[in-house]
Amino acid sequence: MSQYRIFSKPRQKLKLPGGFRWLGIGSLWMYRVLTWSVLAIGLAFAGIVLGLRHWVMPDIESYREDIARIVSEHTRQRVTIGAIHAQWDGLRPQLVLEQVTVRDAAGRSSLDLSRVDTTLSWRSLLVLEPRFHALDIYRPTLSIRRDARGVLSIAGVEIVEGEGSDVSNVGNGFADWLLRQDDIEIHDATIVWNDEVRKAPQLELKNVFLQVYNSGRRHRFGLRATPPKELAAPLDLRGDLRGGSIAALGDWNGKLFLQLDYADIAAWRTWVPFPIEFPRGAGAMRAWLTFSRDRLIEAVADVQLANVNTRLATDLPLLDLSRLSGRIGWKQFEEGFELSTARLHLVTTGGLTLPPVDFLLRVNPGGAHNRAGGELHADSIELAPLVSLADHLPLAPETRRQLAEYSPRGSLRDVIVHWSGE
Repeated sequence: MSQYRIFSKPRQKLKLPGGFRWLGIGSLWMYRVLTWSVLAIGLAFAGIVLGLRHWVMPDIESYREDIARIVSEHTRQRVTIGAIHAQWDGLRPQLVLEQVTVRDAAGRSSLDLSRVDTTLSWRSLLVLEPRFHALDIYRPTLSIRRDARGVLSIAGVEIVEGEGSDVSNVGNGFADWLLRQDDIEIHDATIVWNDEVRKAPQLELKNVFLQVYNSGRRHRFGLRATPPKELAAPLDLRGDLRGGSIAALGDWNGKLFLQLDYADIAAWRTWVPFPIEFPRGAGAMRAWLTFSRDRLIEAVADVQLANVNTRLATDLPLLDLSRLSGRIGWKQFEEGFELSTARLHLVTTGGLTLPPVDFLLRVNPGGAHNRAGGELHADSIELAPLVSLADHLPLAPETRRQLAEYSPRGSLRDVIVHWSGE
């Protein structure tokens, strides 16, 4: 058996320095604390879920007034609930509210909701206010109004930039509370727009679907709606905005996208303040708009219009176009602007044709740190049509006089021009 003695040889113990022994004891203590903490949190969460499932949710109707009071406190607006039912979405409690009424500061009904489905978020326990994982509102009629003072109100709630007044605190508090909800969906709504500043007739958008995703200061939304058929086909509006509070709209920035497969562009001038006169014109449009601190800084539009009648400045004659298509872009810099086109093509009712052109004009009027100048890029320029159109374009009188005097003709290809000065 002597050949097996090697296995029975006593093992030597490994001696560790004192610091390593203390490290092991500390790690073990922390591990135990962490384990008991997780276990305690898990047991507390399980207790809350069981309590809600077996005691609170079956008797949820008796808490209806308390729920309405809590929502009213955090939205800074009185909210009443006609009936309430409870169910479960996995581990999340789900409440179905019926006959929900939101009242304004005077106590008048400003928004009536026949049904609201809410899925509560457990973050409500951490932030101590109602937070919803999902909020679904069905078939509301939403009234939006701009009064003679220019103040915008939604469902009777005035949206006022700045703090201080009770009206602004109530309206902005409710709007800011909505911006803190993760997912809001409005189904089959009607939006009614009244503009007392422009003295325009009431405008209704039907079959409205709106979805809003909120994540901190980022707010993404998508809206589909059906305007009156004489104005446009169903519109698609999307946005990706960043901002903290409705009270500071001037600090918001982001991008908007608008698509209209058909629209009577000129008819919208009743509600939309066009920068130019637009008596007639219809067609399709897609537009990308970029805002920064409440200012439009970039716009790109794909247009396909027909029977356009427009005036580019008050002292210019009307311009009649039988067709206009292509992409038009505009961008504002700190000093100067940029105007561009891509495959822009137009035909006037008089038969004048401007072939498709890619064009870029960048102008810097000069300032404290930059000299005036600019640049021009174009793949091709037909001079004769431009001279014929000069009377309709907002050019300086001297430029128009020189064009008439020299009457340039011919074509330019692959044009790149840089200049300094005016």
